[in-house]
Amino acid sequence: MPERIQESERIDKRPLVVGMVGCLASGKTTLSKELGNRWGITPIEENYPENPYLVQFYENLSSSGYNQFSFKSEIFFLTEKVKQLKNGGKIIDPALSMDLLYAKTHHKMGWMDGYEFELYKDTLESLSIEKDIAYPDIHIIVRAGQEDLARRIVKRNRKYEMLILENCPEYLIGLSEAVDKWAGEKDDKTFKLILDTSATTTFSDVQSLAERVERHIAARFLDKFELPNFPASISQYKDCDFVPGIASDSARLRR
Repeated sequence: MPERIQESERIDKRPLVVGMVGCLASGKTTLSKELGNRWGITPIEENYPENPYLVQFYENLSSSGYNQFSFKSEIFFLTEKVKQLKNGGKIIDPALSMDLLYAKTHHKMGWMDGYEFELYKDTLESLSIEKDIAYPDIHIIVRAGQEDLARRIVKRNRKYEMLILENCPEYLIGLSEAVDKWAGEKDDKTFKLILDTSATTTFSDVQSLAERVERHIAARFLDKFELPNFPASISQYKDCDFVPGIASDSARLRR
């Protein structure tokens, strides 16, 4: 069995914090669970079954017009997430950055008014400071095409999500655009890794994506943070391509 990272390598290093970002049905939770299984970590996930406003929010979707359950639903997700994060978290699905993108998209769609959106942002900022919530060292941005998102929503058959396809498919487009815009913004406090899970992507299966995440982490964070318990020795990743099968200078790790 390959060696795991030695405990002596972890001295004086804080744990790496990983945040997941992506549109609903993009595959971010599937990937976060795979990473959790590989690393022996339980991801912090969204407690959507307990959200008392979520079903009503979806039932009142429209392409335009105020939705009285938008702000209530998003604030519930935010406060519940902060409760989970106050004791730390190594894989956050979705990261607070994604929570903000949901709220921003709701505001852009007209479901959340300007006062509510400003209050949401203020609450997010104040709670993050008060609870000393760590900003993820790496954001894994999971994206997929609109046809893939729709197909996955149909496949998992959550009744309230089906209402998106029936009443407001523009929501998926707006949310995807918000994710793509955020992914392209410079942020010196974190590393952004963009992964495509579209069915047409060559390396879109979850194991290949997880291995790619591990390659980036091994290359960029080995000397800075306490890394997760990878299934294989860290040395396995030293001379590997970021994307299997691609051997260009831009895709290969520095040796």
